[in-house]
Amino acid sequence: MPASRRTAALAAAAGAAALAVAGAVALPSGSAEHVTASPAAASTGVGDTAPLPGVAFTLKSTPVSAAALKQLDDMAAIPARGMKRQANLVAAASGARNGLIWKSGCGANDAVKAMNAKLTVGAWCFANGDKSSKYWIPQGVATSRTAQLDGFVLSWYHRHLSGSDWVTDGSRLTVGKRPLVGKAGAYQPVTLAIPTATAAGKLAVKDVRPAAPAPGAASAQGVADAPQHQGGVALAGDYVYTADTSGLRVYDIRRTYQVATGKTGLGVDSTDGKFYAHGEKYVLFQTGMYRPSNAGACPAWDKAPSAKNKDLCFSTVTYDPTTSPKSLLTAEYKTKGGVTSARPMRVVRWPLNGDGSLKADSSGQVQSTVVYGTNLTNVQGVAGYHGGGGDTIYYSTTLTAPGAFYSDRNGDGKAPFKIVGPIGGESLAFDPYSGGDRIYGVTERPNQRMFFWTYRKQLQRPGMP
Repeated sequence: MPASRRTAALAAAAGAAALAVAGAVALPSGSAEHVTASPAAASTGVGDTAPLPGVAFTLKSTPVSAAALKQLDDMAAIPARGMKRQANLVAAASGARNGLIWKSGCGANDAVKAMNAKLTVGAWCFANGDKSSKYWIPQGVATSRTAQLDGFVLSWYHRHLSGSDWVTDGSRLTVGKRPLVGKAGAYQPVTLAIPTATAAGKLAVKDVRPAAPAPGAASAQGVADAPQHQGGVALAGDYVYTADTSGLRVYDIRRTYQVATGKTGLGVDSTDGKFYAHGEKYVLFQTGMYRPSNAGACPAWDKAPSAKNKDLCFSTVTYDPTTSPKSLLTAEYKTKGGVTSARPMRVVRWPLNGDGSLKADSSGQVQSTVVYGTNLTNVQGVAGYHGGGGDTIYYSTTLTAPGAFYSDRNGDGKAPFKIVGPIGGESLAFDPYSGGDRIYGVTERPNQRMFFWTYRKQLQRPGMP
């Protein structure tokens, strides 16, 4: 949605988220473009990724009001509301209308130029107002090759200028089919919202910032935007997870609704009785929230945690299908001063059930399966691969422009491998692919915004699994 229209809507609602070889390698489909992948030297002065002995974290779930969710279904059963519940994200992706341009047409917008000289890169820039918007900022990326979605998901946050400060006031996903090499792509916005209920059981607008909100007043609109940074997104089975600094939000994609379009409000319009989601065709409702029960609060990015097992931050999240059970990885964004040798940046693995939900123990809490530490800073995204008896963690960092990728094999006794990354890189996603596993990413800088992939094995030393 154009920023001006979205900003106005939010204001109104307030009043009422390749192969590592030295030779030429070809892109597996589309145009026959060839590049040379050159191994990079190992980094120096950067510590290994290693498990932190005795450190574990626990997540506690807070579900969304069951009464509010029931009322959504009750409304969807009334034809006059213009709502239709979806089984997954397939319909939203299939109806994508916004455009992506293959990298050869990006010109000065190319954020992967330096990568292209070293790696095999598939990349697209945005072909609409999203490429330069100061209001909509992309952050997270997820991919899927399942019946729930054969395509990709990006997470975005929306902000407006209040005086001299930018204020985050809403979020969305964009979903689309995986674009082909050398071809244009498309995506569709999906508004993110949270249904709540009053003590009387009626739908109510409620502030959904990470801090505990005051009770909301009754409202005909009945939902509130999800104003979070959307630092990362993961799609696992039936569930979408987003990182919101102090924990994880979860959205059941079976709670996606097609809604009426043509008006910019969020909720039931008082004049025609139809449900709108800022003019977008789809809205996805949050169903739960996970917060650490034993970690304290996330400190400032330049402040180290009080201990290895305290003050955990959730800056990004990604899905790892290579572990058993499958899992989520979360990581922290830390700048200089936020990491010390005694208090490193943490990468945490969380187990999943077969349907993609977080795996709880008998007490109803989710226990981390491993906590890794590293002294890397300015980490915007991570991806994981479990193979050959160990874990390899891939990092996207932005201390310089262009940024850098690091890969670190747990227990190999070697410093992390480093190679050039994109300008303004954000989160990462692992995509198991028969033609060579891929790592997807997205960049955030206005006029240098791109959706891209490269081969996982090009981001590590030759010979690694």
